[in-house]
Amino acid sequence: MPRTGTRLVPPALVICWRELRQGKGEFGVFLACLILGVFAITGVGSFSQAARQGLLADARSIMGGDVEVMLTSRQMTTEQHAFFAGFGTISQVAETRTMARFGDDALLVELKGVDGNYPLYGQVQTREGIEPGALLGNEGDLPLCFVEGLLLDRLGVHVGEVIGVGGMPFRIGGVLTFEPDRIVQAFSLGPRVMVALKDLNRSDLAKPGNLVRYRYRVKMDGGDAQQLVALAKERFPHAGWAIRDFSRAAPSIRRLLERLDINLTLMGLAALLIGGLGISGAVRGYIGRRIKRIAVMKCVGGTAGVLLWAYFLQILLLGALGSGIGMVLGALVPTLAALFFSEVLPISLRTGVYVEPMIRAGLFGICTTMAFCSGTLVRAVSVSPATLFRGYVDQDQGGGFLARVLPGLFFALLVIFVMTFTENTRLALGFILGTLGCFVVFALAARGLCWLAAHVPYLPYAWARLGLGQIVRPGAPTTSLVFALGLGLTCLVAVALVNANLTRALSRDVADKAPSFFFMDIQQHETARFMEVVGGISGPENMSARPVIRGRIMKIAGKNVEQVVIDPEVSWAVRGDRMLTYAGAMPEDTIIARGIWWPEDYKGKPLISLTSDLARGFGVDVGDTLTVNVLGRNITATIANIRDVDWTTLAMQFAIIFAPGVLDKAPGTTLAAVRATPEQESRIFGVVSDLFPTVAIIRIKDVLDHVGALFGRMARVFQSVSALALVSGFLVLAGAFSADQHRRIYDAVIYKVCGATRKDIILALMTEFAVIGLGAGCIGCLTGSLAAWGVIAGFMHMPFVVDPLLAVTTVIAGIVMAVGLGLLGTIRALGKKPAGYLRNE
Repeated sequence: MPRTGTRLVPPALVICWRELRQGKGEFGVFLACLILGVFAITGVGSFSQAARQGLLADARSIMGGDVEVMLTSRQMTTEQHAFFAGFGTISQVAETRTMARFGDDALLVELKGVDGNYPLYGQVQTREGIEPGALLGNEGDLPLCFVEGLLLDRLGVHVGEVIGVGGMPFRIGGVLTFEPDRIVQAFSLGPRVMVALKDLNRSDLAKPGNLVRYRYRVKMDGGDAQQLVALAKERFPHAGWAIRDFSRAAPSIRRLLERLDINLTLMGLAALLIGGLGISGAVRGYIGRRIKRIAVMKCVGGTAGVLLWAYFLQILLLGALGSGIGMVLGALVPTLAALFFSEVLPISLRTGVYVEPMIRAGLFGICTTMAFCSGTLVRAVSVSPATLFRGYVDQDQGGGFLARVLPGLFFALLVIFVMTFTENTRLALGFILGTLGCFVVFALAARGLCWLAAHVPYLPYAWARLGLGQIVRPGAPTTSLVFALGLGLTCLVAVALVNANLTRALSRDVADKAPSFFFMDIQQHETARFMEVVGGISGPENMSARPVIRGRIMKIAGKNVEQVVIDPEVSWAVRGDRMLTYAGAMPEDTIIARGIWWPEDYKGKPLISLTSDLARGFGVDVGDTLTVNVLGRNITATIANIRDVDWTTLAMQFAIIFAPGVLDKAPGTTLAAVRATPEQESRIFGVVSDLFPTVAIIRIKDVLDHVGALFGRMARVFQSVSALALVSGFLVLAGAFSADQHRRIYDAVIYKVCGATRKDIILALMTEFAVIGLGAGCIGCLTGSLAAWGVIAGFMHMPFVVDPLLAVTTVIAGIVMAVGLGLLGTIRALGKKPAGYLRNE
């Protein structure tokens, strides 16, 4: 206990300081597990914050103004334009999809028409350094266009040559390298072509009903942008537009960042929880090596309370150190990402130190440390000195009520933190229940493995009996090893199976059911000829076509959409304009879940058919109403029936179908879908792009390839975080082997004295670790498959298929990793000579 000179210093602090100085080299695994988990959580949170701040800093440039008004298939009225012009400068942009032609080749492009005020913020950059104002000029008798370099490669065209866009000739004036309002474009069906707005308006693409999105950006002379948005909504309550201020720029990217932040943070927390087992093993080993020292201190007057506080403070300080290092390293992620990956990132990062994710990760780290260590500390200081001096003490025994309650309190605090820091309550609850389920499953698996090892029939090989005996001996790290390997493999299997199922669905299932082409913006007067021409190639039975009008959902059951709680899974339906259609006869393959279809010759009040997923997400049923704004007119219709729709087939489906008599006279276009053989596809593409230059041709194979690439990139991100969980598992194994090192050395000495050879001991160790790896691999494969099934079948409502090769690979990987790491961690035990250990017995 403390000497006279240190009486003023609390005894617990003195013991804590001395133990830290003498045991500073024994906490490598402890710190590594903690640093890794905290780093993952801090890094994800800091990157997300840096991206959000980057979006906010560039918000005006990204959106193109202080306020943006979006309309589909129609432009502002004179009154509306004058209203916004009173607050500042207006720039108008029009966007649509069409075909670009050069010679016999055609390509789907994203066409953008801009006026003389574009851009209000930022600067368009071209490879030739041409100013944007040149877009409004002509070179000879042809208007200019600027294109992305991809178009030059795809069509084999050069700057200065003439291409046809939407049925009009344009001369390529330069190559676009940067658009300030397109830096977060995540999904594009074709390269950009930029033209003057006046030229786009002169083409057939601007006819009423065509899918042209008009964006009006306002650069305010002064005042508050949010107040202007509110005033515009009050002045024009039935305008049917989408309006937002710069603080809501790039909403899709914001939603993606939020989802990634939540999902990756939870995966980082999973890695931290796996690391908690390593932390627990490291503390158990450390305390185990100090059992006799604790007994001596208790014999000379040290109370259980003083010793508990001493070791409690020691672990707390080490937890703070590990968490602090992880927080600092994680805080550097945005800076490193901006330094080395700025060219591939779709958005600019605002680097800096973000305190919120650091505090969140630090709390997770400290709480996890104490949750996994507090029980061990209480039990260690609760054993009587006489028991400690007898030799081996089972650290899982003793401690009484406090040893069970204290870890429970920290785990409860951890649950509170998860629920507090995760905005998606449903996801947070699923993570908590899934984690508890995994812990229960792996605890039962470890016990089952021990039971099986104890009840195996007599084996003729001594090394096999020794290996199985090591699994069930008192104090064996079997449970920690099964947990560590199993949970790490669970994360990797789940991510791999989700990615494999999505890839399979896109490459085979969806591709087999989906049409070959979608044809958009077919003019109504061209529909009959189009059907005749294309049907003559593919066969009429392989074609389907529906009239299309664009509309925006304004009210649900009489309430404005902003006032309705909508399920996030269907929130896409109210974010913008939707494709609407109308039908008298019930379309083929329609499955009515509730309600009845109207008569083919129906004439009466507006009725609609709604899909079942939207009905659930909106909280409506048959008899309720939806108000849809179509070309500036609000139409309130009653839900007559609800349909079950499988969106994954990519067949021609509509969320809302109107009964006849409402939209029949509205200006619109025709949407057609065609299935064709590979030979027919090339012929259809050439004929349509030649005879119908304003029709946008979407090849489904290209869309699936693009989506597959996006899924692949997302999968790699999640696999990287899952790898952290597996690395944490390796550290847990290292901690378990380190904690068990003294015991294994002693056992090896006894085996040698009893006649065992080095080969016998190695084979015994391999048997032990192979059986543990086999059990962990099988359970990890099972739990990972269940997790992937929950994502694919539960959340995405897609068929789930287990990959047998992945299952076998997982089990083999579990065995190899367990045996390899096990031998590396215990090889020192084989070289110890018996004399030095037996001398003290």
